[in-house]
Amino acid sequence: MNHDLIPKRREYVSWDISTLILIISRLLEPSRELFTAEHWCPKTALPNLLGVTESLVDGHRLYRRFDRLLTLKKGPESHLKNRLGQLFDLECELLIYDIISTYFEDKADF
Repeated sequence: MNHDLIPKRREYVSWDISTLILIISRLLEPSRELFTAEHWCPKTALPNLLGVTESLVDGHRLYRRFDRLLTLKKGPESHLKNRLGQLFDLECELLIYDIISTYFEDKADF
């Protein structure tokens, strides 16, 4: 993550760790930040693996991190749209995606 875009303050859980928690939770069990903090994260080994105290991962902190990340989304969105166009030889002016409803299936799921 570009540390120039998100200034370091006196946070208890760093931007990098908060961002990882948000990304991993969205990929494994998409839900709201409050659910992630109160229900999902405590039942995982993530706090231990990332070296943070479980009680410091709370919904308010994740909401603030997510709100800040939203202000930076134009760069990655533009990159992904352009990369999709390169990979699949597509020309589009608008690309709509919904990460919350995205999931993957394996052959074993059928």
